[in-house]
Amino acid sequence: MKKVLLFSGLLFLMGISSAYAIPNLQLFIEGATYDTEDESWVTTSSTFNLYVIGANEALSDVRISMALAYAKDEDPNGTASVDVGGTTYDTWVYGYAPIMTAGTWDNSDDLPKHGIFPAWYTEFSAGNFGLVGGVGNVMPEPTYWDPSTEGYLAGSKTLGQYKVFSISVEGAAFVHFDAYTVNPDGSIQYFAPFSHDASFIPEPGTMMLFGFGALGLGLYRRFKK
Repeated sequence: MKKVLLFSGLLFLMGISSAYAIPNLQLFIEGATYDTEDESWVTTSSTFNLYVIGANEALSDVRISMALAYAKDEDPNGTASVDVGGTTYDTWVYGYAPIMTAGTWDNSDDLPKHGIFPAWYTEFSAGNFGLVGGVGNVMPEPTYWDPSTEGYLAGSKTLGQYKVFSISVEGAAFVHFDAYTVNPDGSIQYFAPFSHDASFIPEPGTMMLFGFGALGLGLYRRFKK
């Protein structure tokens, strides 16, 4: 009986440890609201600061995919654009991230679909991440780390680095961000867990200006499920 209780206790502690472990990659939007149903930081502003956080080890060529809520037959090229720190990204491909992989989804080579892909998307490189200072967990359960106000954490046992990218969205009623790295063979190495990703979706009134109205919100809910 004692052995059973001890084993159960170890499983419980392991569960706590894994539940609060800091993932290798996280995304956070300054001033955003965390949607507990969709497990994503959501902003309604078309201009915002996106935080990309690397942890636990040095990471090379961290990539950020940006997926739109356009149907396959609605080509967003020439319509939608995202400015990232002064660089405009307005060339979109339909399929599965990352861009270098084939058009059909592969469990090892592509990001998990998680209701987002296939989609019109593009990507940019956030560069390399080192072990600069203490980082935390941006998922607010039960509390969360806000790098925009707290900066690096002196008491954290986890080292990493965060970078801030100014984002400006034009012509799109939805942009979903994913962070990931790839292995030398092109397969996915690390990616931000679904509970640590980020999205832009404007207020319903603003979506009507895009011509989406309630459809935009419906697509957002469909994409996140």
